[in-house]
Amino acid sequence: MRLTHCLNPCIELVLQMVASTSDTNPQLPSSGLTVGQFCEYIAPSVWADPQLLFWPPDVFAVVAALLLKSGAYAHAVSGWQRNVLLTEWVKNLRDIGRDWRASPNEPPEQVRGWYETLLQKKSAPVLNLCNDADLCSALLQLCAAADEACVGVGCTLPNPGSAHNFREQASKRLAETALTYDVSTLCKKVHQSTVRVLPKLHTPQSGITIRSLTHNLALCPAGDVNVKWAECLSEKRHCLNLLLAPWPLQVNPAHFQCVDSARAELPDIASGFGFFEYNPPDDEKPMVGLKQLFRAEEDTRLFNRLRMLLENARKTVAKIDGVVFPELALNVEQYEKISEALMAEGIFLICGVRDNPPAGAKAAQNYLRFDIPFSQGPMTHRQDKHHRWRLDKRQIVQYGLGSCLDVASNWWEHISIGDRELYFVVLDDWLTICPLICEDLARQDPIGELVRAVGPNLVIALLMDGPQLPSRWPARYATVLADDPGSSVLTLTSVGMAELSRPPSINACSRAVALWKDAKTGEAVSIELPPNREGVVLSLSREFVKEYAADGRDDGGTTGYPTLSGVHYVSCS
Repeated sequence: MRLTHCLNPCIELVLQMVASTSDTNPQLPSSGLTVGQFCEYIAPSVWADPQLLFWPPDVFAVVAALLLKSGAYAHAVSGWQRNVLLTEWVKNLRDIGRDWRASPNEPPEQVRGWYETLLQKKSAPVLNLCNDADLCSALLQLCAAADEACVGVGCTLPNPGSAHNFREQASKRLAETALTYDVSTLCKKVHQSTVRVLPKLHTPQSGITIRSLTHNLALCPAGDVNVKWAECLSEKRHCLNLLLAPWPLQVNPAHFQCVDSARAELPDIASGFGFFEYNPPDDEKPMVGLKQLFRAEEDTRLFNRLRMLLENARKTVAKIDGVVFPELALNVEQYEKISEALMAEGIFLICGVRDNPPAGAKAAQNYLRFDIPFSQGPMTHRQDKHHRWRLDKRQIVQYGLGSCLDVASNWWEHISIGDRELYFVVLDDWLTICPLICEDLARQDPIGELVRAVGPNLVIALLMDGPQLPSRWPARYATVLADDPGSSVLTLTSVGMAELSRPPSINACSRAVALWKDAKTGEAVSIELPPNREGVVLSLSREFVKEYAADGRDDGGTTGYPTLSGVHYVSCS
């Protein structure tokens, strides 16, 4: 059985650094890795190229990585020397950040002075950095100054003023790196293969980690996930109305089928394991003659049901901003037809898509599409599922699949697992969405660290799961993200899967198709779909909250928290 694993990013970083220094310095000093060696790994030109100081995200990448490696970030709450009162220090840092942002090619004198301290201390052992008060102070202040210089990167602000050009450069850099390297980063001199820097939306308000030090910049590991930042701002909103289409409305055990080993992606899988496919009737192959005709008629019926659902939703809340389908809700043909219609009406689409194996492959595809309308054409993003669903005896019994799958075996979802991507999509200056697929919410590796680092305002998880109840696993993982970094979380499953689920401890089936959790309004909210209703409209309002970094700086109350302000049920009739 083939297993996929990855090293802890910190361990991997150490191994890479040792390898990178072995040619020029075969034997490390007895005191261990030095500040100079570490910084040269992060940015090989760090000491020779003065232009590193011309771009605050580059400085942040070097300094934050060093603070993380040494553990010195904790000194932000352990008493380090500012030599001035907190209020005066914060004002000075904001002035420094404003000047640096206005003239990046002329770094402020204080920035050059702190950087000179780093230069003078480059022979110091990284492990002893916490004992050097002057170096700790210089690093913490460089980190704070770079963060202040990058206020508003990754999204627009109502009155950009002199900072507008800097933010335009930052947006351009994010787009350029995504196109050139297939991964987004704000850095220019620090290569994306070492560390990456992205915009940031939330600062954790409890505990102390490297994420606690900044409001605007996120230090992200360079690992096995290609993180992409997409700015899709088209209009200003005070509220977001989402139409949830929890389809399919019916799922039967016969839709789950075991895969013959001869056509399995891994034909020699270990004994006691097998592969299964989710294969509803409209996906049966080949489709010719009457089957093809019935398929076309069924697609038309589905499209007409959605059109009526959308009309009734508009009668309820006047405007719909986006439509969301669960995992595996649509096949490719259905998705394309629905997306085209929604783009024409100015409505974005998030949906789970099931697709046939690509050329030369055996396993089917499970991915989400996030399409946003624009006058010059829609922006479309595809994000594949990162983990296969494993069905064990407990789940087979829960969903009543014993007639199709042997309870004595463990069954893996027969989908392809390829390169991993994670999108952060900006829809407003208070709203950045991160979409996930089912297990990607529950499995913390490899994307959990990235989600917590960036702190998106809203995480939308598309599920093929049972009822969304506060006692079940989606609520637990939603609570984790609501606590740290402070994201609001929406989970969505289909009516068919919710009703198919019959845990032994529950006699009646549930139609709880969605769950909402945010950091401000308390407990998780389970959204139960009444009989004779096929959709839910959620109204999300924004609440601006003042967040604090560990060094005492606040963000001026600009952090947006989406909160649930309305739940309405609609039908297709």
